[in-house]
Amino acid sequence: MDVVTAAEMRTLDQTAIKEYGIPGIVLMENAGLRIVETIRQGNFGERIMIVAGSGNNGGDGFVVARHLYQEKKVSVWITASPADYSGDALINLKILTKLGITVRCLRDETVWRDFIQTLQSADLIVDAIFGTGLARPLDDFYQQLIRQLNLSPAAVLAVDLPSGINADTGRSLGAAVQADLTVTFALPKLGHFLFPGAAHRGRLQVVDIGIPPALLTAHSRTVLTADSIRPLLPDRESNSHKGTFGTVLLVAGSQGMPGAAVLAAAAALRGGCGLLQLAVPRSIQAVVAAQAAEVITIPLPVDESGQLEAAALTVLREKWRQCQAAAIGPGLTQSEHLLPLLAGLLQECNLPLVLDADALNLLALAPELLPGSRRAPTILTPHPGEAARLLKVTAKEVQADRLAAAQELAKRFQSTVVLKGAHTIVADPAGTLAINSSGNNGMATAGSGDVLTGLTASLLAQGLAAGEAARLAVYWHGLAGDLAAAALGCPSLVAHDLIDFLPQAYLEIHKIHIKEECSTEQQRKL
Repeated sequence: MDVVTAAEMRTLDQTAIKEYGIPGIVLMENAGLRIVETIRQGNFGERIMIVAGSGNNGGDGFVVARHLYQEKKVSVWITASPADYSGDALINLKILTKLGITVRCLRDETVWRDFIQTLQSADLIVDAIFGTGLARPLDDFYQQLIRQLNLSPAAVLAVDLPSGINADTGRSLGAAVQADLTVTFALPKLGHFLFPGAAHRGRLQVVDIGIPPALLTAHSRTVLTADSIRPLLPDRESNSHKGTFGTVLLVAGSQGMPGAAVLAAAAALRGGCGLLQLAVPRSIQAVVAAQAAEVITIPLPVDESGQLEAAALTVLREKWRQCQAAAIGPGLTQSEHLLPLLAGLLQECNLPLVLDADALNLLALAPELLPGSRRAPTILTPHPGEAARLLKVTAKEVQADRLAAAQELAKRFQSTVVLKGAHTIVADPAGTLAINSSGNNGMATAGSGDVLTGLTASLLAQGLAAGEAARLAVYWHGLAGDLAAAALGCPSLVAHDLIDFLPQAYLEIHKIHIKEECSTEQQRKL
């Protein structure tokens, strides 16, 4: 599913109106009807307050009022004088008046006092104040209005976007409605996935209002959903062996951090690769091997302090010839003496390669290594701090514009970039972006990124292109986190829980049950 800016959504609306001949008032009617359907299905209660602004968002609210006033206790409150309304919104406002539905203007002090009182007994507030076009800071009236809405005990349904949120940046424009549910039209908007907007929207529901499907798929940004990534799942041939599904070479771990290697390795195997060769410092091989029964461990030479020696690259050269993908970084340490090892991998290894954690910190010390002479696909998986070091900025600056940061990293290093965090972003050098819809704050835990690295490398080994592997891994990883959180609670979630729930997440994505390959008689014998 594509995700759009406010300007792109306006273009879609205008194209539907001008080129397809769909009147704007029909789109408004459809939008209102979809909200009505949501309210009817949601069992929100009887007392519904429609708070409508002077634009088309308010017009959507008037349609909702018209369809519900005979079955619910509906009150309509407008933020401007009726004389300030125009176009399709004015037409729908006049219909309400002719139907005898009372419409009260909040600019009147007496009405305002009644409004504050009514908020305390309402079951549902429909926020139809501002839509996606809002870009200016809110004045005192609207800030006060939104604060009062947020104080009400009623549930809040936002029309298209919580009022006060910028549709493109997700930033608050002074105050923002805290919605329980947002019903948006045709396509989601960037502000639904960027913070703080993502924290204000509640549950997001995307509904069809009649914009032609041909107009909805021509954008460079997408939202990762189960439906969108399902086609990326690798095929599993029946006539196969472990070599069929690829071998991963993972370079990870150090004294004090053997667990990072174990987590990444376990995730890679859960991701479907047939074999995993785990290269770790000789000093921790026994510890790692004891925790990873299915993994082939490769001891790398170390010096007296336990640090990897330059000869480790010679060992790896021999091993990567047997593999289809590689990953380096989890738990490796940031010691500068590892730079030759990273340089050798980047320059000599022609496998698709995932760089994570300490490999990214080393790359930040020598950014000229990438792309350098490397031609094979590369995936970088930074969290905001690592991204900041790579870009020579602060983590705060990265978080202020995550989309731009991801795009700049992809362009600068000619790599697929996975900028981790709430609503992880996948970017590629061609300028395409994908925003993840799965995941939760329980995944903000040590080792979560190691799991993602292993899963991504596993998908590369099975033949997926870098962008495909990154998108599938990010969504699958997040869905495993959602399933784990549903079972265990976000505060209790640890990285190994993500691995445990990867199989269930796979089945959720694939929407399959294990195929019955044996007859009834064979089942009885089993």
